[in-house]
Amino acid sequence: MAEWQNPNEDWRGVDVSQIRALLRLSVEERVKHMVDVANVFMSVRQQARLVGRNDSR
Repeated sequence: MAEWQNPNEDWRGVDVSQIRALLRLSVEERVKHMVDVANVFMSVRQQARLVGRNDSR
């Protein structure tokens, strides 16, 4: 019996609906989205660095 596959994912597990949503955005909207995501990622890394520094004492 074949395994159930999420209809929103392709055979690699990539969320196709998310990619389609991003492609519907204008270039400006896509760039703003990427900048927002990058800023959140940098903030998470900074917080993890600070927490790691405090835990080692």
